[in-house]
Order: sequence, then C-alpha cells, then structure tokens
Amino acid sequence: MSEFGTPFPRGVRKLLSMQTLDEARWIAVQNRDETSLGVFFYGVASTGIYCRPGCGARRPLRRNVTFFATPEDAAAAGFRACKRCRPDQEGATDEMMAVVAQVCRTMGQPGRAPSLKEIARDVGYSERHLRRRFQEVVGVSPATYARAQRSAHAREALRSSATVTEAVLDAGYGSFRAFYDHGASTIGMSPDRFRRGGLGEKIRYTSVQTPRGVVVIACTARGVCDVRIGRDEDELISEMRALFPRAIVQRDDEGLLRVAEAVAAGADGHQTAAQLPLDVQGTVFQIRVWEALRRIPSGETRSYAQIAQEIGAPSSIRAVASACAANRTALLIPCHRVRRSDGSLGGYRWGVETKAALLRAEARVAQSEVSPSEDASPQ
Repeated sequence: MSEFGTPFPRGVRKLLSMQTLDEARWIAVQNRDETSLGVFFYGVASTGIYCRPGCGARRPLRRNVTFFATPEDAAAAGFRACKRCRPDQEGATDEMMAVVAQVCRTMGQPGRAPSLKEIARDVGYSERHLRRRFQEVVGVSPATYARAQRSAHAREALRSSATVTEAVLDAGYGSFRAFYDHGASTIGMSPDRFRRGGLGEKIRYTSVQTPRGVVVIACTARGVCDVRIGRDEDELISEMRALFPRAIVQRDDEGLLRVAEAVAAGADGHQTAAQLPLDVQGTVFQIRVWEALRRIPSGETRSYAQIAQEIGAPSSIRAVASACAANRTALLIPCHRVRRSDGSLGGYRWGVETKAALLRAEARVAQSEVSPSEDASPQ
C-alpha cells in the first residue's frame, strides 16, 4: 500500500487534458532551435535581456526565463534586446517562416481569434498549406497552439477576473462547454478554486538529498503531482508553491517517507519510483507519450522518433519532445530515457548533466541485475 491509501498502480492512470506551450518553447531555447526564429522570444530575469530562441549566448536557467510572442511584449516587460542575436531587428528568415510567426502572434492575442481559414486568406496561402507548414515549424497543429494560448489567457483571467464567467469570455472561449472541454482541464482543480490561487487545495511535500541533487516531491491526496530536481531546495519549494499561492501546502517528511525513499532510489538508478501513484494531467497526445516512456526498460533509451513511431504518430517527433518537456514528475515518468536520433542526449528540464548521470546510474543497476554473482558461479 502507498502513503495515499491505495495499492501501488502498475501503469499511468487515464488523466485530464492540459496544454503546456511554454515547455515546447523551453526545449527550443535549450536546443538553440533556429526553426523557431520569430515565432517567440524569451527574456532572462537575471540579465534583463531578451533573445531569439536560437541565440548563441549562454543558456539561461529555466526559472529565470519568461516567454513573449513579440519583441514589443518583451520590451514592455522591461527587457533589453540582446546585442548578439538582435531580436528587435528583422531576422534572416524565409517568407513562410515570417508568415508562421505572424500567425502565432495573431493566435496569441486575447479574445476570440479568427479561424485558420480566415488567417490563411489574409496571408495569401491555402489553409492546407499553412496548416502543414505551421506544424513543421511550431511542432504542434494550429488548433493545438490556439487552445494552448486560450488556456494561458484563461489562467491569467481566472487570477484577475471577478468571476469565472468574465474569465471565460476574456480568454476567448465561445461557451462554457468549450472552456471545460479544452481550458478547465489545464488547471488541475475547479476553475473557481484556481482563480482563488488554489484556495483549499491540500498539497503535502517533502525533499530528499540524492546523488543528482536535492529532489522536492509534492503530493495531493491522489498521488505525486510534482517532482523537481536541483541544487537549491528553497528555490525548488518556492517554484512549487508559486502556482497555487493560496493552497494549503504543508511539509510532511514523516508521512511521505516511503515516497521520498522510492524517489531517491529512482535517482540512483532503481525502478521503485515508477510504482508511485500519480496525480498528473496531460493532453491525450502527452499521455500517450508518457505511457510510452514508462514502458522503456530501465537501463535502455529510445529516440524521439522511436517514441513517435510507437504511439502511431511518426511525423510528430517535435511534439514528442514537447511532451517530454511538459512532464512535471521527473523520474516517475522517465523522460530522461529519450535521446535524439543521432545518439546525443538532447534537452532535459533539470539539466543535461543530470540526464546523463541518471542514464549512467540506470545502466549500472541494469548491468548488475543481469550479471551473475560470484556466489552463483558454478563450482
């Protein structure tokens, strides 16, 4: 039995839908993805500078990064243009890339966005051609991107609006049904409770020191909802608390002792963390990716292309990478077991060095389990 009063499950539960566009953007920043030129920009709080995703400057820490749709948005937030990548100037991009960037900006505006058919007509392309090129550049379909933008606006509106009704209308949803189908599920609790900063939501957390650094684990009554890896425990806890500032968040080292032990063992290459119950949410696509990740045996890896093939979406390699980045339960959903097709590690939310160390630890444990011991040797 687990600390949550239920037997340890064997697989990932069926979960709700969520869009996490910023995680896809973060992957592009980590990979210095030139294909995202003009599609978005990012500001770094520690330097006060904003850049293009392909900038060759030193990679920032995730906690310092804020994303913007336009240079004007970044400047309005108080960031200065980078002198290296010059994001305030027109980039050397082809006409289609500029069109995709324009579409992203259009869809990113608050309120009800025009349809893709209307946008395609305005920019002078066929709807089919625009949809295909948008998917190639951004990594998700225009419809998925638009839903993610509405969800983001809904989050902000729920925090600032007087009522949920106002928030739904401000975010651009045409009806409550559309909001509950596509937006409410990104919140993880009732919209009214989210609007009030998670008021009444009970979250317990603990931390454990591991060879990969300190790991902070947060749990609801249903299961583990957040796992963070880093060097600064206070910072990790602050990040976890920030999403729901009015939730009841309590430290519970004793009550979550077995959870912490399982996660610590997972950080050292063992599979015990995979047995813990989860309380996570994702889109249907993300859940398919996460379930595929949990099927990768410890000590082995797969490429993003192999995962895409396994889930029946061979052309969605970048979307698979985005789903890996959207995973908020490190170790429990082992996104560190996915590499690029060329064998390189690719990005990892908690650092490429941590990813490499996890893979080495799992390979070591897997090898020790298959190697015969001296005691078992024939006499």
